[in-house]
Amino acid sequence: MSALLDNPAYKAVRVFKADWDEFKKTPLASDLEVRRRSTLITFAKGNEVDRVIATTGESEIEALFKNCLAAAS
Repeated sequence: MSALLDNPAYKAVRVFKADWDEFKKTPLASDLEVRRRSTLITFAKGNEVDRVIATTGESEIEALFKNCLAAAS
C-alpha cells in the first residue's frame, strides 16, 4: 500500500491505521462492522464506498482507491 500512496494519482487518499489489539472492541469498530484484522474501508463524502478484508494484493487495493476517488468526484 505504501507504493500506491506514493503515487501522485492517489494524493487525495488519506489512511487511518488502527492497532487491531486496541481497536477491535471499540464502538467505532462495532459501528463500522470491522470484524477482522486487515480490513480496509474507503469513504467518500461521509459514506462507505467499498471495503476489502485480508487483502494485501496491490491490484485489489488500487481498485479500492480508484473506486473511492471516483465516488468522491
